[in-house]
Amino acid sequence: MKHSTIFAAILVAFLFLNKISFAQSDEQPLLVVSFNMVAMGDMGKVSQVADSLFVPILKEFVDEGKIYSFGRFNHFWGDEWNFNMWYTVKDMATFDAFWEEYVSRVNERHPGAFGSVVKYFQAHKDNIYTIEQQYPEPQR
Repeated sequence: MKHSTIFAAILVAFLFLNKISFAQSDEQPLLVVSFNMVAMGDMGKVSQVADSLFVPILKEFVDEGKIYSFGRFNHFWGDEWNFNMWYTVKDMATFDAFWEEYVSRVNERHPGAFGSVVKYFQAHKDNIYTIEQQYPEPQR
């Protein structure tokens, strides 16, 4: 009985520690989500700017292989976070490099574009998740 308890403890520790090291790995793919609260009457304005100015630039990053994908999802039913963008990337370093270049490209091509959208945000939060399962796998 004592040996099986020790074995179980070692197995749990190995699995737990292995999971932590994987989560900290440079190769851990991420889902980065930007949640925003926008008054329903302003959703059309914010969507128009995003679709006409931000989406074409984001498509460039996917085509260049700098991010796997991006998208927008809007509130249908549930909470107050109604204008949301997501990005999937190889790892945190990739996201940092992408975000820096994305902001630069938007500011170069469309000065004031971020400000024209952010002024409609009543609240904002970002979350970064590790991707544990995805089908199909992104092309690397």
